[in-house]
Amino acid sequence: MLNKLREKVLLLLEEAQRDDHVKCYNKAVSAAYFAARMAAESFIAGRMEHLPRRDDKLANVLRNIGFESLASTLMELYKLRKKADYGEGVMSEGDSRKAILYAKTVIEALTET
Repeated sequence: MLNKLREKVLLLLEEAQRDDHVKCYNKAVSAAYFAARMAAESFIAGRMEHLPRRDDKLANVLRNIGFESLASTLMELYKLRKKADYGEGVMSEGDSRKAILYAKTVIEALTET
């Protein structure tokens, strides 16, 4: 992953953690998702010509190249993000912490590979 892109991914993750700390759980979930998505896009871009735009397709590419668990984690994170950004309810501290954990899992795995 390029240094500038890695910095952005880590900044988004850090912002998610700060949002969680000040109880902005909806924002934390969304930032965590976009950090993980950016890491996944960067990882896939180095391996494919065409980068899928849809979230489920992005996860399917990860699944198809042997990252079944990470694909599932990314989709769970996406579901949380949809709930945070479009749902009528609000995210809880538990949702926020789960999203951050999921994002860390995806980012760490894809930046070490």
